[in-house]
Amino acid sequence: MKRFFIFLFFGLLIASCNPNLKPSNKANEAAKKARVVKSHEASFADFKTLKARVGVDYQDDKQSRSITMSLRMEKGKHIWMSASLLGFTLAKVHITPDRVQFYEKLNKRYFDGDFRLISDFLGEELDFEQLEKVLMGQAVEPLLNYDYSIAENSYVFRADGAFSKLFRIRPSDFKLSQQAISKPQENSFLMIKYPEYQEVGKITIPQVINIDAKRNQRFSKVNLDFNRVELDEDLSFPFEIPDGYTKIEL
Repeated sequence: MKRFFIFLFFGLLIASCNPNLKPSNKANEAAKKARVVKSHEASFADFKTLKARVGVDYQDDKQSRSITMSLRMEKGKHIWMSASLLGFTLAKVHITPDRVQFYEKLNKRYFDGDFRLISDFLGEELDFEQLEKVLMGQAVEPLLNYDYSIAENSYVFRADGAFSKLFRIRPSDFKLSQQAISKPQENSFLMIKYPEYQEVGKITIPQVINIDAKRNQRFSKVNLDFNRVELDEDLSFPFEIPDGYTKIEL
């Protein structure tokens, strides 16, 4: 009997120290902010490399187009994308923690610099880690200091003011269903929604990502559809800017 109570004591101790909540189809009304945050952080996909085919629908105030891109990622090190049509490369992107490189063949232009290109496109300043989190359904900022509530079967984190920020977490897997940042005084916002996820191996990653961005009178919409996802293969990230291209100046 003594051994039973000892095992029971340690079992309860371990359970009480577990920072993560159990996934559920319904948000736990008693869930504490810190445990929700820990559960969300723990949901960050654990992979070394990722490869996928991504359908891209793009629209801005001047054009719209649909293409398919090859995506390769090495966690914390590389994000590489290549768009092609009938075997002909249209554009390539290579992003590392301190560098953004891009070229497109139609207009023979290229960019080789910092994250201003990404920030200008999205209307919000993001670094490599934050961009990686956007692609994996994770919050781009720490959530503990935000106001916390439960609404519409989601764990909601928000801050209102000159910078309004909103993050919604699903109870089923603690991945984001939405994250948004808006600056009303600057007439700009970035809204990212995650309507569908998929299971690949033992990890959960987005199936579909919808991005809406606006800065002043410029807007852009990007819908991403991830297919044929493969994990932890040996990947290369070939990138070389062709001769004779014109540099994009921001």
